[in-house]
Amino acid sequence: MYIQVLGSAAGGGFPQWNCNCANCDGLRKGIVNAHARTQSSIAVSEDGERWILFNASPDIRAQLASFPAMQPARALRDTGIAAVLLIDSQVDHTTGLLTLREGLPLLLSGDDPA
Repeated sequence: MYIQVLGSAAGGGFPQWNCNCANCDGLRKGIVNAHARTQSSIAVSEDGERWILFNASPDIRAQLASFPAMQPARALRDTGIAAVLLIDSQVDHTTGLLTLREGLPLLLSGDDPA
């Protein structure tokens, strides 16, 4: 099994665009030993080719660009994403679906509230 952490920050990413706490401000000024992070999302694969994306954050474009397995270039339009599983309906876990709308058909699944 393969697991790729695409993003590990809370909503808004890190540094958060409107935050001036010691960490966010320090990262912007280069005085905190940390790395910028995108909003939370992971990808899981059994074979390293077909990936299940857990949540689709607003940062999805940057996350996919940073992980070459998501763009295998086997065809003119292609993706390594076989399905998207939404863990919940939080806006920072779903708005990336808008970016994925121009891709190939994707299986989309979520929690059954019943």
